[in-house]
Amino acid sequence: MGTENSSRRGRTIASAAAALLLAGGITTIGLGLHAEPPVPGGTSTVSASAPARAPFPDASSPAPAPLTDPVNAPAPPIPPSAAVPAAPDAALPASAPVRVEVPAIGVDAALTPVGKQANGEVQTPSGEPGSSGGWYQDSPTPGQSGSAVILGHVNTTNSDVGLFYRLHELTPGQAITVTRADHTAAVFTVDKVDVYHKATFPTVAVYRNADRPEIRLITCGGYDPVTREYLDNTVVYAHLSSSHPA
Repeated sequence: MGTENSSRRGRTIASAAAALLLAGGITTIGLGLHAEPPVPGGTSTVSASAPARAPFPDASSPAPAPLTDPVNAPAPPIPPSAAVPAAPDAALPASAPVRVEVPAIGVDAALTPVGKQANGEVQTPSGEPGSSGGWYQDSPTPGQSGSAVILGHVNTTNSDVGLFYRLHELTPGQAITVTRADHTAAVFTVDKVDVYHKATFPTVAVYRNADRPEIRLITCGGYDPVTREYLDNTVVYAHLSSSHPA
């Protein structure tokens, strides 16, 4: 009975988080730092006075219940013999993500939670070289039922190449591994990669509450050398395919 209640509670939190995302009126995510036209050598000058941020108005919907995570009292590691593939709908309990790995595009980086600023705009990770990616903490944790959202810059403050510079190169079937604070690794399989113009960003398609554990990796694309801005968003869709001790 306790397991059933826990599962139902997890689905409720995920549903509330998805409702908040949609009610918040997300249209785009600004993860391409304002850049000067690229120069030989692959570097660019970035305006530090204009950090990239995405519109994220405050929603009238109540905030989702806080996600609990045993960060200060981690669970003991799971014996290797207990590692089994997860069924497509076998959601994991809530646990904050701490690292993301995408071997196919050379990504291996820490993750930090990001939320909303006082003006309602979503926070984005630091644009400094070597900075972590960001998990949007009002979305489910990776492995929970629903759509977890992870953000990464396409460039940095001194280079054209950011954490998710090669995100558009991912193809269906490739793996994304998210290490969580409870010492589990959630492995996701890429379903598809879409590129959307920011003016026609399909909010519902990207942020709707999935009925299974899924993840979205998001960055910017479509650099316009005339305006020195990124006009598109690249979105990777993936589903939980297995989990194992980390």
